[in-house]
Amino acid sequence: MILLISLLCSFLVFIMIFFSSMHLLKKKTNVSDRVRFYTGYAPEEEERQEKEALKDRVRKAFRKHLRETAPKKNTMNLNLLMDRAGLPILGSEFLVMSNGAAIVGFIVGFLLFSNAVSGLIIAFIALSCAWGYVRYLADKNSKRFTGQLSDCLTLLSNSLRAGFSFLQAMEIISREMQPPMSTEFARVLRETNLGKPLEQALQQMDERVDNEDFSLVITAVLIQQQVGGNLAEIIDTIRDTIIERVRLRREITTLTAQGRATGMVLAVIPIVLAIALYTISPSYMAPLLTSTIGKMAIGAAAVMEVVGFVIIYKIMDIKI
Repeated sequence: MILLISLLCSFLVFIMIFFSSMHLLKKKTNVSDRVRFYTGYAPEEEERQEKEALKDRVRKAFRKHLRETAPKKNTMNLNLLMDRAGLPILGSEFLVMSNGAAIVGFIVGFLLFSNAVSGLIIAFIALSCAWGYVRYLADKNSKRFTGQLSDCLTLLSNSLRAGFSFLQAMEIISREMQPPMSTEFARVLRETNLGKPLEQALQQMDERVDNEDFSLVITAVLIQQQVGGNLAEIIDTIRDTIIERVRLRREITTLTAQGRATGMVLAVIPIVLAIALYTISPSYMAPLLTSTIGKMAIGAAAVMEVVGFVIIYKIMDIKI
């Protein structure tokens, strides 16, 4: 009850501060409009430019400090993860923000419950949510890229047959396709226009995308750039192979759906049953929660549940 009241009070205070700030900004905007109408002077434009310049200086100094202090290998891996997720930040910046969210969660949990364990739980939840969101975005972009790959290869081979060069075909893909396919090819074009070799730009694109099917395309293009050959026919062959692999993956996903559902149900049933029994008869579950043997049994059951779920997941995860 105290938690709900404190959250409600915090929300009301936030609403009051928000609307008060909006009212003050509106008054300031009205005064600035009148001054600009009579004098032709726009002070907010200069203020905006100064703020943008200050933000740029702070951002550059912050990124320089992170580059100097963060390990190079871990920073590169985090940067690749941010690129795959489509987030316009560096990996080190995300690391700072996620750790800051965990610290704020710990402070909030400690102040609300007066317990360090509760603060650690909330901090862990905040950190897990941040990393889970980035992983979700990366997986989502990867699936969208895989779904667009066959159309991209068809457009690429048709453009080459029509007489366009490989760079011109990439430009057509960046205009005609949807993200993330178009953004990746547009980035390669920008890098090549700035002087980076095409082979290096394509290899970096392959690292960002992290797609086995697309790696075949990049390998074929790099070999064709060195030894020559009919690139359109090579891409058509790779496209047919990729389409067949996608069909097999979908068929396997359909055939293993029952096994994956079984793993999820077996993992959820003990938790739901324990909550239901504790709600119906707390005294019946009390020995399991208070005695040493009961706590050991809960720990062993949790470990066995995790191991069983991982085994079922590995059995159902068939690689093509």
